[in-house]
Amino acid sequence: MPKQSRLALLKAAFVKAAFFIVLPLSIAACGSPSQPPYAYITNQLSDTLSIIDTGSQQVIKTIAIGHRPAGIAISADNDLAFISNPEGKDITILNTKTLTVKAHIPVGAGPVGIASNSDGSLIYVADWYQNTISVINSQQQKLISTILVGKSPAGVIVNGQQLFVANRDGNTVMIIDTNNEQITQTIKVGTAPFGLALSPDGSTLYSVNVRSSDVSVIDIKTAKVTSTINVGSWPYCAAVSPDGKHLYVTNQDDSTISIVDTVNPSIISTVDVGDSPEGIAVTPDGQFVYVSNWGDGTVSIINTSSYKVEKTIETGQGSRAFGQFIQ
Repeated sequence: MPKQSRLALLKAAFVKAAFFIVLPLSIAACGSPSQPPYAYITNQLSDTLSIIDTGSQQVIKTIAIGHRPAGIAISADNDLAFISNPEGKDITILNTKTLTVKAHIPVGAGPVGIASNSDGSLIYVADWYQNTISVINSQQQKLISTILVGKSPAGVIVNGQQLFVANRDGNTVMIIDTNNEQITQTIKVGTAPFGLALSPDGSTLYSVNVRSSDVSVIDIKTAKVTSTINVGSWPYCAAVSPDGKHLYVTNQDDSTISIVDTVNPSIISTVDVGDSPEGIAVTPDGQFVYVSNWGDGTVSIINTSSYKVEKTIETGQGSRAFGQFIQ
């Protein structure tokens, strides 16, 4: 099927779901630190989660996880994975040691982006339809508070006492104090911000803006956009290298990855990957970038030394992995 036809079908399907990956026109390791981490890939159209051993670069298990799983987050201790299920209106907690489902927790009307605090005790979930962040106690397995944010919140990141939220239809990024759950800053970015990425030192936030096809670079201390980087068509997500020197951005309409030099903000390479990429993450050693391709149900593995796809892995239909899926 021609590329244009595939994209037209994808967009038509997503209008029905609203919070699916293409815009309508209107973020773990398992085992000891010495073991290679796992990559957790949500397959939105298969209702499954594929677990990839990044050492062997093979799928070791695929499990039923929830209804239309989308977002993913891993606790800092690597013991738990949190998955958002937009059409199921809940999140799933996965025990990453046993690779079994621990709980399903009802939340909101359309949970998409998801993140957890450092010890995994609190889960923050962006609700696309209700324009809120749901705060969930993972031990009690219940909703404890709700924070009103901008329109159609998508990507979320937690860093210490700060929560960052991308409001897609509000064209803003908000900074929230997690202690009092108050919005401290609202930052105007590009058009339709979706994914967020944070520099390793916590000083810089990157907002991936789908409809303006660019990335806003935000100085967190001043809460100001310091530069804007043009990338490919309809970018969705980004990940930063462990040394902070490179930013990797998925371009959905181009089916490419833009590799950006963050020191002198500019594109240094563009890599062809699978069909309609969205989720992206870098292995802790910085050697590989994993890209989840929604259109063809695969994951592309890019070698960061050669900037070439080293391997393509079949996962499940609608592979999305929106969030930090490798810890």
